[in-house]
Amino acid sequence: MEVIIDIRGPSLYIGESHRGIFRSPSTTFEEFIMLFVVCVLLAVATFFLWQNARRKVIVERNQSYRPAANAAAAVCVISLLLAISQGFTTIPAGHVGVVNFFGTVYDNTLKAGINFINPLANVVKMSVQTQELKEIMDVPSKEGLTVQLEVSILYHLNPEKAADVYKTVGEQYEPVIVEPQFRSVTRGVTAGYEAKALYTSEREHLSLLILKEIRDATEARGVSVEAVPL
Repeated sequence: MEVIIDIRGPSLYIGESHRGIFRSPSTTFEEFIMLFVVCVLLAVATFFLWQNARRKVIVERNQSYRPAANAAAAVCVISLLLAISQGFTTIPAGHVGVVNFFGTVYDNTLKAGINFINPLANVVKMSVQTQELKEIMDVPSKEGLTVQLEVSILYHLNPEKAADVYKTVGEQYEPVIVEPQFRSVTRGVTAGYEAKALYTSEREHLSLLILKEIRDATEARGVSVEAVPL
């Protein structure tokens, strides 16, 4: 006996790691650190060059050093601006930023918008938008039949617990927290009902039971389940 239940669209992505307003998504954190250090060193070096050239112009009245002083000042300012810009990061709407400073994850997450952070910190942007997971399962029924069930679950990452999820599970929390509970709870609930309940008015009751049990299992882990449409 086979029962097919309506489904929704594919699941969305979970998170991504970016840093800095001017940083390319393909730039690694190590490359960013190197860029920041180079900008700081270049700013310091050109500052001393500017001071030396300026002293030649003012004290020794040697005007031939004026172009060098102007060039050094320009490079110094540009390098400083580039270094400072790496202290800002943009969090898109529907995301939070988890700050990771060389292995230390801050409890407070960054809200959507432009945020000022430690230039040496890495920011992992995690989606708190509604995600969807759909699966085709072979579930047991009360009378011992195996029923093929196509079902979906709507959920989102709790923004208040995003840092905890990142520390304990990582960015890809769906296969660790959501999927196992989704499968286990769905099979456990359907095993207590006859196969006909999956395509009659009782399916709404089954949906609520699955929703309640999954919520109990995932809320403490930082994932909020919105619905299990059947």
